[in-house]
Amino acid sequence: MKIILKKSKKSELNNISKIYRDEFSKPPYNEKWTYKKVNERINFYFKYYDLYSILLDRMLIGFIAVNPKFMCTGDVAYGEEMAISKEFQGKGIGKEVTKQIFEIYKKKGFKRFLCLVNKRGNSIKMLRKLGVKESGSDILMEKRLR
Repeated sequence: MKIILKKSKKSELNNISKIYRDEFSKPPYNEKWTYKKVNERINFYFKYYDLYSILLDRMLIGFIAVNPKFMCTGDVAYGEEMAISKEFQGKGIGKEVTKQIFEIYKKKGFKRFLCLVNKRGNSIKMLRKLGVKESGSDILMEKRLR
């Protein structure tokens, strides 16, 4: 099983959009995405962020979007989204990809990597195992408008 992380190609965006829509429509996220909206989002990531394809034995099974200009450009990389197709989850792929992402941005000179995690999702456990901790100074605050 060979996991490859590489910059996404335009030709992969439709498949990445499908993975995004499929995986984020399930619990705990339960997000309602139309194909048009998710495709707009993935194209935005492709144009303005670092969008990586996750390949397993040359088959596209997921993606990760990183915003290298989130704040303090060059110091903080922000992991915007990551999704892996259901049948490949729980096999250590996300952990391996996250390690690779940390190494990529460390080599680029970034000092911190931030990400938003659903506290009911599986990724929080994986990130904790990799030494990622909840911020001691910042919290996400939310006000429902509807």
